[in-house]
Amino acid sequence: MIEIKPYGKSDFAQMMFPDIEDPRYAQDKLLRWIKKDPKFHKELLSLGNGKNDNEYTARQIRLMVDKWGEPGEYDGY
Repeated sequence: MIEIKPYGKSDFAQMMFPDIEDPRYAQDKLLRWIKKDPKFHKELLSLGNGKNDNEYTARQIRLMVDKWGEPGEYDGY
């Protein structure tokens, strides 16, 4: 079970996509997931850091885990 705390964006993305070795590709994929749902994207941004920050807040992590489940569990995209 993931600990709900702040994570670096590339660190969290690699947790979500452990098969992607390059952290930049994992982060790009996570961003595509987020942007597929504009309402979710807006809600995520309202909970803390902006798009240029290097870290997700604990509240943002909770929102993503609530939407997609534990890292590595969701394969709907």
